[in-house]
Amino acid sequence: MTVAAIGYLRIESRDSPALMEFGTGVLGLMDAALDDSRGARFLRMDQHPFRFMLETGERDRLLAVGLEARNAGTWQASCDRLAAAGHVLTEGTAAEAARRCVSRFVSVLDPSGNTVELYHGRKLDYRPFNSPVGVPRFVTRGSAGADMGFGHAVIPAPAIEQTTAFYTDLIGLAVCDTLLLRTPPSQVVFMHADNPRQHSLALYDQAHPVGVVHVMVEVETLDQVGLALDRARRAGHPVIASLGRHVNDNMCSFYVLGPGGIAFEY
Repeated sequence: MTVAAIGYLRIESRDSPALMEFGTGVLGLMDAALDDSRGARFLRMDQHPFRFMLETGERDRLLAVGLEARNAGTWQASCDRLAAAGHVLTEGTAAEAARRCVSRFVSVLDPSGNTVELYHGRKLDYRPFNSPVGVPRFVTRGSAGADMGFGHAVIPAPAIEQTTAFYTDLIGLAVCDTLLLRTPPSQVVFMHADNPRQHSLALYDQAHPVGVVHVMVEVETLDQVGLALDRARRAGHPVIASLGRHVNDNMCSFYVLGPGGIAFEY
């Protein structure tokens, strides 16, 4: 596997202040307070400079998934495979890379139309993480210290077979399991990166209006999950799935709908 982790998401929002308030006040993420010439806001959860970039726009949607290559060599090898397979790669300028706090990145569309930003060389921020609601720590590193990314994302992939092959054969993820759903008849393909997390990206074979089915963030204790559930209910955000445990990654979590219709698993 050549992908180390799912590093960040870029999200377009018609009301980025509301999404920012949800991210800090409900999820417990930290305002990264980064200057941005385009007015984006940034949410931080660990030593990465940000994990979620919120950009004001005319729609509520996922703009891009940032996938981190382990090093420059594996990044270049993935780029070469993508180009050889006929995919159009657009390399970011130095200014665009600096905005993402990475050394280099390319943008490419997967067969279902999702934008992937494949990058290497994330520039870390070692200032202490300080959650405004007292979350001690988000789980983003394994026991051996390997970065596991912010959690995971499930994205729509109506062209499921071609999109799965894109991520496994060219990007460098690996399928770990598949979930078959009855209503509607559909499937979710789970894929893991080169880290201990059970899955970092999943593909849902149906379209979705905001371009992401849900985003997962992880905390250390069930108590922290319960406190987040309390915060979500007090703030009036719809809880679309109450506490339960998954059979594949063994996560105990709930799902809440954030501003703009983006769902978060906590």
